[in-house]
Amino acid sequence: MVMGNVLTISGQKGGSGKSVTALNLAVSLALYKKKILLVDCDPQGSVTQWSGINAVGYPFDLSSVLSGKATIIEAIVNTQFNCLDILPAGFNLFPVASKLGRTVANEKILRLFLEDIEADYDYIIIDAPSSYGFLSVAALTAADWLIIAMCPRYNGFEDFRCLLQLIKYIRDTHETTLKIANILFNRCRSNMQINQFLADQSLSETRDLVAHTFIPEDETVKRAIEKKMPLALYDVKSPASSAYLSFAKEMVLVFKQN
Repeated sequence: MVMGNVLTISGQKGGSGKSVTALNLAVSLALYKKKILLVDCDPQGSVTQWSGINAVGYPFDLSSVLSGKATIIEAIVNTQFNCLDILPAGFNLFPVASKLGRTVANEKILRLFLEDIEADYDYIIIDAPSSYGFLSVAALTAADWLIIAMCPRYNGFEDFRCLLQLIKYIRDTHETTLKIANILFNRCRSNMQINQFLADQSLSETRDLVAHTFIPEDETVKRAIEKKMPLALYDVKSPASSAYLSFAKEMVLVFKQN
């Protein structure tokens, strides 16, 4: 594997489409025959639930790894997609993170664990919590790249400014080269809406970071979540599923160029 293909999906407010993006980008890349590990770093466990693995159960999860009760290899679970594995999570991650969060050095713990299996995957995708707590910092510290999930209804200048400050903290504290890969807009109607949003929020200077693809408003997303499955399994021909497949292609090109 070419080093530097660990990416974290972050959105600093609920409703940004962060977890939906993490799951469906991972699935889309797997459909293109890329070997993917999806890491659920959120105690809400959304991507774990939506991936469908809850139906078969699993003995270990990310909290087991971070607390030393299992190796990372033991905690990784296969999914219905040949090229996609997942490191699941649930609310038991919260007390483990609370304990680890007492020491700044522990913010690198996820990165250290992932180094052991990074060579086994083309891309490792981490779903970070929508917060500024220990798990968010650990998820960003583990990454080489950041994809920022945004929604015109919820995100704005202050959210973006705070995220930039968090990136600077991680770069300075842990000497990482974390870079923004792009900004992905979810639940959009058009590029015109994106441009208007950026102008209204004094974010026009970030236009070059915005992905060419945007994820359209699509009721199929909600229905797939209710069924606890990725869009590609629920309706691969839906507008949002097609958009995620396009975004996956775009991301592959981004990494080839860097």
